[in-house]
Amino acid sequence: MTRYDLFRKRIAPIAFGVAIVLLARDSCMKQERTHATIVLEPGAARPEIRSVEADLFINGEQITAFRRDAVEGAYIGPMQFQAALPAHDADLRLDVDLGARGHRAFVRHVHTDEGATVTVPLESDLR
Repeated sequence: MTRYDLFRKRIAPIAFGVAIVLLARDSCMKQERTHATIVLEPGAARPEIRSVEADLFINGEQITAFRRDAVEGAYIGPMQFQAALPAHDADLRLDVDLGARGHRAFVRHVHTDEGATVTVPLESDLR
């Protein structure tokens, strides 16, 4: 038996099987994520907000980043984003630019369920 025959008849089928198993595992792992919509609600502070940066962290690892800037002379638009999280609990790190009033940086803990819309009120932190 030549090396080519050995590869074709024994090694190639094993390599193909391992590749299929790895693809199936990767596909299953993606489905274990929690998909949610995060809505940032600034309340009465909306007219003062110039920009928002929101980052979702789980166990110190950044999962999602959201950035929104207000157009000059206008209010900031809707502040919501989609997230696919490997766990139900995350830390939402926010940095909000309030123009003349400076920056506010704070962390909020959020809990998500599959398909949920999580509203995060920001007004108390932006006073």
